[in-house]
Amino acid sequence: MAQDGPPGLPPRIAKLLLDKLENDDDFRDAFSKAPAQALRSIGHADAAPCLALKAGQTLASPEQIKAQRGKLQEVMVGIQSQDCALSAQEGD
Repeated sequence: MAQDGPPGLPPRIAKLLLDKLENDDDFRDAFSKAPAQALRSIGHADAAPCLALKAGQTLASPEQIKAQRGKLQEVMVGIQSQDCALSAQEGD
């Protein structure tokens, strides 16, 4: 069954994004405030609405991202939903 939603990130951009979110506090801060601008800074100019945190959501910690990296990368390169894969998850 086909899913509706925009295409995901190119694998190279998804990897770079996760690298930066795991290891670069300045990038994490920039991404939390303006995801589209942060994505442009690493070479991705296309829209990625699923990567914007919704009101009340926080960015997953570097540890959470590292622990779920394979799953996150798979979600980010696939068809996107309306929820941000990088939001902090309860219980993680």
